[in-house]
Amino acid sequence: METTKLGNLKLYGAGHAAGGAYHRVSIKGEGVVGEGLSAAGCRIFGTGCFLGKAETERLRVFGESEFKDNLTAGRINIYGTMKVSGSLQFDRFNLKGLTEICGNMAGESCDVKGKLSVKGDCETEMFHVTGCVDVSGLLNAGDIKLGLSHDVSYVREIGGTTIIVKRRASFFKRKNTKLIANVIEGDQVYLENTEAAVVRGKEVIIGPGCSIGTIEYKNKYECDHHSKVKEKIKL
Repeated sequence: METTKLGNLKLYGAGHAAGGAYHRVSIKGEGVVGEGLSAAGCRIFGTGCFLGKAETERLRVFGESEFKDNLTAGRINIYGTMKVSGSLQFDRFNLKGLTEICGNMAGESCDVKGKLSVKGDCETEMFHVTGCVDVSGLLNAGDIKLGLSHDVSYVREIGGTTIIVKRRASFFKRKNTKLIANVIEGDQVYLENTEAAVVRGKEVIIGPGCSIGTIEYKNKYECDHHSKVKEKIKL
């Protein structure tokens, strides 16, 4: 059976290329790729803009990237910035910098050092962030660890098996470093510097710097004396 060998796409300096199926895509400088990109690998050194849906097994960005539609990728490494105007589907996502997702975000593991913004829902098996996170919808993951620093984090609703929220020690101390959420629900929950209307879990431990409306717990509840809880209910 005869198979078609895909060619590579290389854009150096400033260039524009049509979408389509490629083996590898490499942009060094400023490159624009048309709609319907499919590639085994994609590397950006500089600035890359993709005008339509894009699919790749491996994406690496050293600089800036923008996807005007949905992005589907296996492994993603961002060292800089990325914006996806649609939704993001991935296996492994690693960020050192800033990423904005205008739709939903779903994958296996998410490791962020910087800031992640998701306008829709975010669903992963592992969700680790050191820095700042903003999720307008539901954040759902088995293992959630948030190391708060730099700014205020917002998540409308958090659901997970293990949820740990801590304020990360920083040389530049900022009083407004905290997490604001409507509902936080998990099996094991530990919170610091968190404002939430409702916290629900089997084991709930409230560390320092928290302001909680209602806590519903099944097996265990503890609260630091530097935190405020209006109501606690044993289920």
